[in-house]
Amino acid sequence: MTGQGHSASGSSAWSTVFRHVRYENLVAGVSGGVLSNLALHPLDLVKIRFAVSDGLELRPKYNGILHCLTTIWKLDGLRGLYQGVTPNVWGAGLSWGLYFFFYNAIKSYKTEGRAERLEATEYLVSAAEAGICSWAIWNITRCPSVYGV
Repeated sequence: MTGQGHSASGSSAWSTVFRHVRYENLVAGVSGGVLSNLALHPLDLVKIRFAVSDGLELRPKYNGILHCLTTIWKLDGLRGLYQGVTPNVWGAGLSWGLYFFFYNAIKSYKTEGRAERLEATEYLVSAAEAGICSWAIWNITRCPSVYGV
C-alpha cells in the first residue's frame, strides 16, 4: 500500500466521522452563550454582591436590585457593571458552543437513513449525550489534574 493510498483511506475515515458535523451550530452556540452572558452579566454581578454582602461594614449595603445597580453605576460606571465578565464570556461561549455542536451532530447521526423523525426520548437522550460530551471537554480541559489527565 502506498502512502498516498493510506492517506486517502484515512481521509475517508475522517470524512465518515465528521459528515454529521455542522460548524454553524458551533458558531450559533458560541454566539448565543456570549451574547446572553453580556446581556445578563450585570444581574449576575448583583447576585454575587448580595451573596457576599454578609453584614460587614466594609461592603456597601444594598436595598434592592435597582439600588445595587445604580450604586455600582455611580461608583464604577459601565466598567463596574461588567467587572469579571471575561472569564464568564469565555466559559459560556465555549460550553454552549460545544453543546450545540455535539447535540446537532448526534441528532444528525441518529436520523441518518431514517424516514421518520426522532422520538421525544431520542431527543432527550441526544441532549443528555451532548451535555456529557461538552461537560467532559470543558471540565477536563479546565482542571486536568483533578481528572488525572
